[in-house]
Amino acid sequence: VIGPEKGPKLVVQKLRRRKNFRKKTGHRSVCTKIRISSITG
Repeated sequence: VIGPEKGPKLVVQKLRRRKNFRKKTGHRSVCTKIRISSITG
């Protein structure tokens, strides 16, 4: 295990029609980065 790493930025937009309402939020989920040294079978 190398360590935690943030994933790509996800953008969420909310829009209501015929109203001057726009809301833009985003988040980055945390995922764990691993290194595989060898595969034995």
